[in-house]
Amino acid sequence: MMIDAIEKKIEGAVERAFSKFAKPTPWFDPEQAAAYLGCTAGTLKTWRCRGQGPNYNLIQDRLVRYHVDDLDAFVRGEVAR
Repeated sequence: MMIDAIEKKIEGAVERAFSKFAKPTPWFDPEQAAAYLGCTAGTLKTWRCRGQGPNYNLIQDRLVRYHVDDLDAFVRGEVAR
């Protein structure tokens, strides 16, 4: 029981330390973008395959990334694909 409490304190301290150094990024992976939009990553994949949905970027022809400005434009209806 005592060890669990110590482990939780250590984990909390490590998380706080890392959060101070982590720089926020405007680039989201599909799971983060889906959470931001309130849909699923599968929906985003379907939209990509159909040429619909928000603009996205491919990094090295395999990593999909969404910029927060593109997601906001999509929500506002400003995306013309």
